[in-house]
Amino acid sequence: MKEYNDSIPYWNENTPQRLAVSQTVEVVQDVSKNIKDHAFQIREIMKTLRQTGVISEVVMAIRESSFAVRDTVRDINETTKELKSSGTINETANAVENTVQNVEQSITTVKEITNDVRRVTPRTSKAVKCGIDSIAQETNQIGEKMIQGIKNKVGA
Repeated sequence: MKEYNDSIPYWNENTPQRLAVSQTVEVVQDVSKNIKDHAFQIREIMKTLRQTGVISEVVMAIRESSFAVRDTVRDINETTKELKSSGTINETANAVENTVQNVEQSITTVKEITNDVRRVTPRTSKAVKCGIDSIAQETNQIGEKMIQGIKNKVGA
């Protein structure tokens, strides 16, 4: 015959280990005793907390904290209203907008300068390269003459 409740493991026929009735009674009695012990401990703790004034201290601390938060929020609210009414926010936003526009104009100008330099650069860079080559040749010739002169004086 099937047991009353299949969802409880001890009542399921497929459970290999079933508690005997006496064991079940002992378990229930132990649980009841634990509940009574914990309830007594909680009662004693609350009594001690009440007598020592800890609960009222915690409540006062929470009260003071809530006042501080309230005052801070009030200050923030007043400050934001003052900033709005004084026009500081709008002035700041306008300054940022003007700065962005100036940066965009500067970028456009730099691009134009770069394009102008690119058009002029081929001739300029060729002249600079020729000048560097000429200087390099003259430097080599002077260097060789100096080395010959030193060799002649040391060897003489």
